[in-house]
Amino acid sequence: MAYSDDILSFLSDQEDRDLGERILDKIDLVKERNQQIATKFLNPHQQKIAKKILEQISEINFKIDGGYSKAERKRILIFPDYLFPDHQTVPLAFYQIEGNFDFVNLSHRDFLGAIMGLGVQRDYVGDIIIFDDFAQVIVGSEITDEIELNLTSVNEVPIKTSKIERDDIKFKPENHKEILATVASMRLDAIISAGFGESRSRSSQYITSGKIKLNWKEVDDVSADVEVGDMISFKGRGRLHVAEKRGKSNRGRIKLKLERIT
Repeated sequence: MAYSDDILSFLSDQEDRDLGERILDKIDLVKERNQQIATKFLNPHQQKIAKKILEQISEINFKIDGGYSKAERKRILIFPDYLFPDHQTVPLAFYQIEGNFDFVNLSHRDFLGAIMGLGVQRDYVGDIIIFDDFAQVIVGSEITDEIELNLTSVNEVPIKTSKIERDDIKFKPENHKEILATVASMRLDAIISAGFGESRSRSSQYITSGKIKLNWKEVDDVSADVEVGDMISFKGRGRLHVAEKRGKSNRGRIKLKLERIT
């Protein structure tokens, strides 16, 4: 089905446009086959794009779900508009991973790597919530066999993997630290320097070496513009939310409220 170019006109980045085209393809399938179709897991930036497109299309409805109220990665179920969203189920599965983690500090990367090592695509893995002695994982229901039959270790630590219910998912509160800072400009390297206590030169190195994401997208431009509401991810260090602009200082520097999230 041909759609107006206006539907994707708000997307200038090619990667974002590719996502938009895939969403339109799924909408076509829903209309042609009169059935529901789910996206893979999307990050918040991708969810925002998909939602804006879906809201412009008639004859379809959609439901967004990541498994729990604070989920970051979510899937979108698209279906004919005569179906009620509350009666539709986004295809998710929930697992708890337990092992002797007393002498090893396993990270998100370790658990994700173990799952992807089974041949599973990253886009079928949702949030991974790590506690001291276990982790909980939300995945697409398409990969339950791989998880249940083949996930036996994480970073060489033997594990027990158990399927659990949605209500068993535990939310791990994040640590938030408020930072009041002044910057000369809203360049990415300046914001990282202020939020993570690094020099501008070191901040630039982190950006060009691939350690930084801006709104969940990899970025290598040290001078990329940052806006209020943006989220910066620093690999191994946490995230930084640009919460507020608070005018300018007497010296003309921009006053910011930042939230460091770990």
